[in-house]
Amino acid sequence: MSLFWFLIIIGVSVFVHELGHYLAARLQGVRVKAFSIGFGPILWRREAWGTEWRLSAIPLGGYADIEGLLPEEKGRGYDALPFLGKLLVLVAGVAMNVLLAWGLLAYLFSAQGVPEATGRAVILEVLPGSVAEEAGLKPGDILLAVDGKPLERPQEIERLKTPGAHTLAVLRQGEEVALSLTWEEGMERLGVVYQPEVIYRKVGFLEGLGLAAGRTLAFGPALVRALVGGLVGVLAGNPDSGVLGPVGILAETGRAAQEGLFRLVELAAAINLSLALFNLLPIPALDGGRILLLFLGRFLRLRPEQEATVHYLGFLFLLLLLLLVTFQDLRRLLGG
Repeated sequence: MSLFWFLIIIGVSVFVHELGHYLAARLQGVRVKAFSIGFGPILWRREAWGTEWRLSAIPLGGYADIEGLLPEEKGRGYDALPFLGKLLVLVAGVAMNVLLAWGLLAYLFSAQGVPEATGRAVILEVLPGSVAEEAGLKPGDILLAVDGKPLERPQEIERLKTPGAHTLAVLRQGEEVALSLTWEEGMERLGVVYQPEVIYRKVGFLEGLGLAAGRTLAFGPALVRALVGGLVGVLAGNPDSGVLGPVGILAETGRAAQEGLFRLVELAAAINLSLALFNLLPIPALDGGRILLLFLGRFLRLRPEQEATVHYLGFLFLLLLLLLVTFQDLRRLLGG
């Protein structure tokens, strides 16, 4: 099942991305010679609407073969478009991935709810023989207040480490329970593992769409920094770069499938946002690299064969990056 869901999520993400390029080109009268999901040997093909639709053997990407992108097609199709027309074709794929991610998150917010932290702490584990066990705390308890003061942040559980007697108010199976705990000088550990309590507030799809857009835009700069930092870490050989390749995504998909539909939808949204951000990086052979060359082309005159060479080098760099990330994934999974 892991492989099934992996192929579905990656296939849909790639299809939507390439569909953006396809539609932006066709709406401007530019022919799209071929549209493929996957790379390499062609497993299936069909001609329709002036385009050959393909399913290829390697499901790690795809392409829309737009007329005018190759050096020998100078002056035709894409190459004959004005600057803004070319820019629209290049950004359309990224825009479609972002819109799909927003739609998936909007569904998640309307079906499951918008996650909101309450400030309270959920007890995950109580260590045997600890102060917390002696006080009567149990896994699943929700800590509501310490010494009569409601928790505003989960970290406020540390107030229990002040010497003296303390009272605790916890929610246990829907009922409020009062506990007491005494902290003495010299004690080191409370003996609990906890996490913030999260509740889910259901909203309408349109409100969810607005929340999805607002939250992703607000966290956009942090996501870009994390992605760039992770890629630098991969190139530096850092095993904890945080970047997942195909093997890592496959493993993550398996875990998500076990947790249920909502987790799969959340993962699919994250993959589409990551795909959009990655494609915007100014690396030749990516949309971001083509956009950079498009802007530079207003000041510099690159010959078509020079531009093709730049993209070829970018493609080799991407292959190297893929190999490094895959090696990291395998090392992480094998515990190396």
